[in-house]
Amino acid sequence: MDDDKLYLGIDYGGNAVKIGLVDTAGQLSGKTSFPTGNLLDKVACRAFADAVGEFVHGMGVYSSELGGVGLAVPGILEQGSVFVPNVKVDWELLIKCLEQTFGKCEISTLNDANAAALGEMWRGAGGNARSALLVTVGSGIGSGLIVEGTVISGGHGAAGEIGHMTVVPGGRPCKCGRNGCLERYASARGIVQTFIEAGKSGVLDPAEFSDYEPTSETDALSVFKAFAQGDPRADEALFVMCDKLGFALAQVACAVDPEVILIGGGIAGGADQFIGALRMAYQGYCLGACAGTEIRTASLEGDAGIYGAARYAMLASPRDEAQRSWLDPDFGL
Repeated sequence: MDDDKLYLGIDYGGNAVKIGLVDTAGQLSGKTSFPTGNLLDKVACRAFADAVGEFVHGMGVYSSELGGVGLAVPGILEQGSVFVPNVKVDWELLIKCLEQTFGKCEISTLNDANAAALGEMWRGAGGNARSALLVTVGSGIGSGLIVEGTVISGGHGAAGEIGHMTVVPGGRPCKCGRNGCLERYASARGIVQTFIEAGKSGVLDPAEFSDYEPTSETDALSVFKAFAQGDPRADEALFVMCDKLGFALAQVACAVDPEVILIGGGIAGGADQFIGALRMAYQGYCLGACAGTEIRTASLEGDAGIYGAARYAMLASPRDEAQRSWLDPDFGL
C-alpha cells in the first residue's frame, strides 16, 4: 500500500453509482453519483468509464496518482461465476474500459455488501468488533460478513447472498430463478409488493388508507410515509419485512454468531420505524445463545460502499493477468 496514493471507490448499486476518492487514512476527499444505466455495449461502457475519469480529473487528480480502483458490484463477480441479477452490465467489457481510462491501475472487484461491511468495520459502526454481519437493504438485499477480521467471500464468491436465502418455500418468484427468497419480501421491491397486495386483499378497510402510493416498484419511501400516517397496508409491509429479515438473521447467527449485526442500504434511512420490530423478530427466531447480538444501523450511510471498495483496492495484492479484474481470495484486515 502506498501511503501517498489516493484510491478510487466505485459502488455500483441497483439505483445509483456512487464514486469517491479516499486516502489511506480513511479521509474521503470527494465524491459524486449518477443513476444506474444499462452498460451492455462498448459505447455505454466507454461513456461510463469516461464519466468516472472526468470526476477524478475534476478533483485535480491524475491517473498516475491513484493507487488502485475498487469496484463494488451487487452480486457475485468471480472468474467462472457471474451472478449480478439486479443490473444489466457487461462486466468484463466495463472493467476493460476502466482499465483503459486509468492506465496501470489495478481494478479490484468485490461484492457490494462485502464492500459496505469492510467500510463499516474500517471507518463506521463496526467499532471494535472482530466479527460483524452487515445487511444492505435496498432495491435488493445482500450482506457482507467479517469473521475475526477477515472478509468472507466463500468458495464460489457467494458468501453473504442472504437475499437469496429461502424464507417462504414456494413463495414469490425471484430473479435468481428460485422462489421465496428473502429479497422478495424484505427489499424495497418486496416492501412495495406487500403494500400493494395488502391493499388489494379485501381484508383491510380502505377508509384507513393514506394518500401515499408507491410511484415505482422500489418506492419504499412512500410506504414509510404511509406507515407514519397509520396506513394498515404499510403496517403489513413492514411487519412482513421485519418477520422475514429477522428469521433470516437468526439462521445466519446460528452459523457464524457475529458480535454485531448492522443494517445498511437505502432502507436503513427509515430504521427508526422498524428497528425495534426487527430486533423482536430476530429474538423470537434465534438460538438463545445468540439473543444478545446487537442489531444497529450502519453509520456511513450511502458512503459505506465507497469506503469499502477503496479499502479493498488498498489491501489487494498484485495479480497476474489471468486473475485481473476478478474477486480475490479472502484477505485479513
